[in-house]
Amino acid sequence: MIQVSELHFSTDDGFTVLENVHLHINRGELAFLIGASHAGKSLLLGLLAAQIPSQQGQILVCGRNIARLNKEKTFALRRKIGFLPQHFTLLPKSVADNIIFKLRALGNSREQSEEQALTALETVGLIDKLSTPATELKAIDQLKLAIATSICNEPSLLLCDEPLGGLSPEDKSEAIALLERLNARGLTILVTAKSPLPPIRASHRTILITDGRIKEE
Repeated sequence: MIQVSELHFSTDDGFTVLENVHLHINRGELAFLIGASHAGKSLLLGLLAAQIPSQQGQILVCGRNIARLNKEKTFALRRKIGFLPQHFTLLPKSVADNIIFKLRALGNSREQSEEQALTALETVGLIDKLSTPATELKAIDQLKLAIATSICNEPSLLLCDEPLGGLSPEDKSEAIALLERLNARGLTILVTAKSPLPPIRASHRTILITDGRIKEE
C-alpha cells in the first residue's frame, strides 16, 4: 500500500527535515508513526497524501509513483486517500452537512452524498447527532466527525496526523478503538502520534521517527 525508499526533504534554507527515509506499510495494516514535535511526521504524511511535492526519493502509494503523476492522476490518487490533518477544521454546519459538503465538492449528487454521509456517521458512531452543530460537539466527537469526513468517499488508505492530540486518556482509548474497528473492515491506516500511546493490540506496528529518520520498525 505504501512503499517509501531513500526519501529526502529539505527546507528552502537547506535544513534537512527527512533523511534517507525507508517505510513500508502493508495493505490492511494499522501502523503508528511515533515521534516528538518537529520529527518530520506531518511532512511525511503530507508527502504520502500527495499534498506536498516530493524532492528526492521514491514514494509509491496505492501502486502509483507519486512523483510521476500529472495533475489529473494526482487528483484521482487523492480520492483514494483519506487525509486527516493535525489541525482539522469543522465547518459551522450540522454534523451531516459537514460531510455532505465535502461529497458535493467531489462531484457527487445530493442523494448520493446524503446516503454516504449517513453511512460514514453510522460507522463512527455519530448517527444520533446528524443535526447537531459540529462546533458544539465535544472533542472526541469532533474527531469522529473529522474521521467520518475523511472516509466518507470510501478511500483505500487513511492517513491521520496526530488525531490523539489534546484528548483525555479515555478519549484517546476511544479513538484508538475506532481506528481499530475501521482497520478490521479492511482499511489501511497510518497514524502519527507522540509517545506514549494508549494500549494497542500487539498486531499493530509502531514505527519510530527521530530527527527525520526512521529509527525502528
